[in-house]
This record gives sequence, C-alpha cells and structure tokens, in this order.
Amino acid sequence: MTLPNKLQEIVDDFASMSREEKIETLIAYAESFPELPERFAEARAKMEPIAECMTPVYLFAEKADDDGMLFHFDIPKQSPTVRGLAAILANGLNGCQPEEVISIPADFYAPMNLEEAISGQRLNGFRGVLAHMKQAAVEALGR
Repeated sequence: MTLPNKLQEIVDDFASMSREEKIETLIAYAESFPELPERFAEARAKMEPIAECMTPVYLFAEKADDDGMLFHFDIPKQSPTVRGLAAILANGLNGCQPEEVISIPADFYAPMNLEEAISGQRLNGFRGVLAHMKQAAVEALGR
C-alpha cells in the first residue's frame, strides 16, 4: 500500500509506539489542532455532523490554488481523542491531490495498532471521517 509521504510518516511513527505513547501523541495532536477558520462559521451552522461519529464532527473541504485538498474540522475541545484522530487525517492528507485522497485504503491505519489505545467505536468514527474526506475529494474532482 502506497500512502502520501506525510501520512506514511504518521503511520510509521505510531506503529513504533507503546500504548501510552500513542495516547500521549493523540493528545498532543488534539492540543495542536487548529480551530475552524472563521470563513466556515456560517456554513457550519447549516451542517449535520458526520453520522459515524458519536462526537459531533464537522468536515469542511476545499481545493487549494494548486488543486491540493485542504480539510478543516470543527470538533469540541472536550473530545481530545477524536480531535487527535482528525488531526492525523488532516496532517497526513492536507495538500494531497484529490486522487491521492480517494486512493487511501479504509484500513490504512492497521499498522498503527490504534486498537491498543482507543475503542473500536472511535476507530469506526475514524473510518467514517476518512470516508467523508474521500467523498469530498470525489466532489472536488467534479468541480
């Protein structure tokens, strides 16, 4: 499986971590997670959260000037695990071309052994967020 370089680096880093290190790293990702840009505030009020997630997760996708994808999220600060998982996806996929995002396997994270640190329910949400990101990339190709 070939992943974009940034995402592969994240997968490799997590694969070598202990359970405790994975939790600490997810929290660090959550703490560095950027707030939703103000320009999306009005659209956010009209959106439904991603259904696969128990935590309200809102995804905003756009194409950059170089046609790379940019993903923005609105996730409550009280949900550091979810924010950390979304940050993994954003850090690993921001700037990628839509075709690259679409080609990411749903189980790309298997080598990370995240089940050591988080629940299966959180992993289902993680897969759901990736599926929505891929759908946004498909839509971006049609624009």
